[in-house]
Amino acid sequence: MGHQISRRTLFRSASGIAVAGALGTSLSACSGGTGAGSTSSDLTMIWWGSDDRHAAYKKVLAAFQKKNPKIKIRPTYSGYDGYFDKFNTNIAGGSAPDLLQMDTALVAQYARKGVLAPIDSYVGKSLDLTGFSKTLLAAGTVDGKLYGVPSGIGVNQLTVNRSGLEKLGLELPDREWTWADLKKISTDVHKKSGGKIYGVDDGGGSTLQCFEVFAREKGETFFTEDGKKLGFTADTLQEWWEYWAGMRKANASPPPAITSAAHNDLTKNAVVIGKALFTFDSGVYGAGGSITDAQLDFLPTPQGDFSGAREGNFVNGGVLLSATKASKKVADSVKIMSYFAQDATAIKDMQLLRGIPPTEKARELIASGLTETDKLNMANADYIAQRVGKASDALAAPAPPPQGADQVWDLLFQSNLAVAFGKKSIKAQLGAFFDQSAGILEG
Repeated sequence: MGHQISRRTLFRSASGIAVAGALGTSLSACSGGTGAGSTSSDLTMIWWGSDDRHAAYKKVLAAFQKKNPKIKIRPTYSGYDGYFDKFNTNIAGGSAPDLLQMDTALVAQYARKGVLAPIDSYVGKSLDLTGFSKTLLAAGTVDGKLYGVPSGIGVNQLTVNRSGLEKLGLELPDREWTWADLKKISTDVHKKSGGKIYGVDDGGGSTLQCFEVFAREKGETFFTEDGKKLGFTADTLQEWWEYWAGMRKANASPPPAITSAAHNDLTKNAVVIGKALFTFDSGVYGAGGSITDAQLDFLPTPQGDFSGAREGNFVNGGVLLSATKASKKVADSVKIMSYFAQDATAIKDMQLLRGIPPTEKARELIASGLTETDKLNMANADYIAQRVGKASDALAAPAPPPQGADQVWDLLFQSNLAVAFGKKSIKAQLGAFFDQSAGILEG
């Protein structure tokens, strides 16, 4: 996936959330892998990702085995689609892998079902988490216990077509910008381009990269801690939708047809097709590189420009490495987690393929070998992480999302689209959104 968790990442995670309770389908061997859950005494490990991530994982695991010859690892790897369906089948069949790459959006579901092993007892012993912040470790913590080691810093940021801005004679905004600043430069983009380009894609239906940060700036969360209710007020969502209605009216954001077409289709993202210069979709640039030839840059999600605004940004954990509770090799799996977290060669081999490294030591180790865009991306993530760490008013990182979160996120997107197309007024859609969300979360 990308260097940070995007809405698209979480919607892809939805398939996992939906089947987490069913535990059904099969995990077969993938290219180069040998089926997880084999009768072999080897430690079985699974992950998803790109070909580059697969190659890096295998290289690191080979080096680990040379240093730990008694631990034999049998890897299985694939793309994201179907990954958790296959994992569920293995669980149901009693052949779960020993070690797996886990999605932060799903860790709570599996931990609470007793699928994952708590690993707190290994911390400070065979599991070295030196340099990991408490905020970052929260991504793998469920009900006070650690179930996964974060692979990196995930942040909520905007991806910017910097070369497009420069062509229009506009400068990249300062990192301490606000929502009012976003509206101004987005309006300027439309004017300077002669009406050909909008400033930023419509974020009215977005979650992590937009609305959740906005709600947190008001001291509210997306979901309550127990996940049974929405954690924000109708007034906050109304203000949010009114902001984006104003953005569309000012031609700072594109019309709803462009927004609708790009839903879960990155190739139609407004920045990718040249219709906008700013996007909240982090998938435009990720571990697989960029899907646009433009020179990209990155900015934090804007800050609140109202009285009493709090720090809304937060840090999440990229992907996790987790051990399964049924495994007889949890101790060995933990040694592998620690190796990925602290070994200098492993860190250099993985670079940004599992996200921006989680510790300052790791980030310093890879800095010299990065491309210019990678350096800009990592610098912005560092900036956000440091700002969040210093903020005395920042809320704790969000709890892992509850069952039904995917449906609520999609409902937010579709609700904003209904307003944008003029099918519903903001007030009418507010009532429908809260009623339907309550039904989803209570169900």
